[in-house]
Amino acid sequence: MLVLSRKVGESILISESIRVSVVQASNGRIRLGIDAPPEVKVLREELTMSSFDSSPSKNGKSEAQPASSQLP
Repeated sequence: MLVLSRKVGESILISESIRVSVVQASNGRIRLGIDAPPEVKVLREELTMSSFDSSPSKNGKSEAQPASSQLP
């Protein structure tokens, strides 16, 4: 994992098409702006983690299925 320090107004680039900017920082929280092409999905991790549901597997045991497999 790469850990960077950035100030408000500073950005990082991921490849040539994704820019993550620090928009605001206050009260121990930061707000990020993400500029990415429309074909790139940007999701908060907690939305993908909390959307796991159980479905029976071939052996009868429950398996978690990621929510992304259920998206249209």
